[in-house]
Amino acid sequence: MSAKASSIVVLLCVVLVAGSLLFSSENQGASKPAASAAKSSALPEVWKSGSTGKEYRVKVEGDHFTAEWVNIPSEAAKQGAYTRTECRRSGTRWIGTTRFLLPFPCPPPNGKLKMCPLILRFEVDFISPDRITGGGESLRGFDCSTCEVKETAWRPFSWTPKRQ
Repeated sequence: MSAKASSIVVLLCVVLVAGSLLFSSENQGASKPAASAAKSSALPEVWKSGSTGKEYRVKVEGDHFTAEWVNIPSEAAKQGAYTRTECRRSGTRWIGTTRFLLPFPCPPPNGKLKMCPLILRFEVDFISPDRITGGGESLRGFDCSTCEVKETAWRPFSWTPKRQ
């Protein structure tokens, strides 16, 4: 085979390999959002905690899980209170954190409410259209004057779709 023919064969191989890689990555990229959207749209939008009565707007998009507290008491909401959870899929679970800005009652002599930012661990073990379960850190010891977490404990949770 001549040098010119060898160059043409090599060039054709490069074009075929590059084209197949491009085609497969375009198809994978196109199918991921559709699969994510289908999975997310199959879940109810608002979920209610069985233990606290709090309601959360939940989204699952690909390997990303988010939840935001939506029925915040109006006085706390006026002060900017929020609870937002973000997790990434790790194997069969979603692992992440919940960020809070909440009013905490301080003991006397201050005795006032103080807005404190917190970050606590959060995990989701199971998601279906009927139930979301997992666990998260809850406060066991807290210093209101400094907004310092002294001690936490792991607390399981179970959410069900909010009934309209």
